[in-house]
Amino acid sequence: MVIILAILFIIAIISFLKKGVPTLNASWNTLLDNFEYSTKDFYKLLTEELKSHRINKIKIEEKYISTGNKLSVKRLYLRVKWKNYTYDCCLAPYGNGTFVSWWMFTEKTGFELLISKIPFVGNYFVKAFFPVTYYSMDTASMFRSYAQASVLKVIEEITKDKGIRISDADKKPILNDVFKR
Repeated sequence: MVIILAILFIIAIISFLKKGVPTLNASWNTLLDNFEYSTKDFYKLLTEELKSHRINKIKIEEKYISTGNKLSVKRLYLRVKWKNYTYDCCLAPYGNGTFVSWWMFTEKTGFELLISKIPFVGNYFVKAFFPVTYYSMDTASMFRSYAQASVLKVIEEITKDKGIRISDADKKPILNDVFKR
């Protein structure tokens, strides 16, 4: 009986410590028709541009992400992490052109994730102990703005000789409620 209780206790702890589902904050995409470019070269330029903004504690890496289930093909993304934000950018061929997209997520971390898993009162405690502040809203917005501006700048650099332009309306990301809990 003690062994069964111990196993159930371990399973409960593992489920509490498991990563939560990331929250989508914003996304953006565009198609560069009749245009081809190397994914790796784009990510190299984007990495340099992002680093030029001197954002403290930013982590940038290339990461393969599945296009479907775990057995599906994986596509190369540039993953940019800052605080609890993850920004995944992709450049890949599509038809006669190349598409560029990005997705920005927020993840609960550590103690916040543990508290959020408490039945019935977890979200209340998360709001009480981890309040959304003007500072957190401002810095999240600035991170997204720098990332979007960097993507647009690199696209402009690599397409200028081809005469490809993105309209101002098409430069705007789709925003979700970044601080919804």
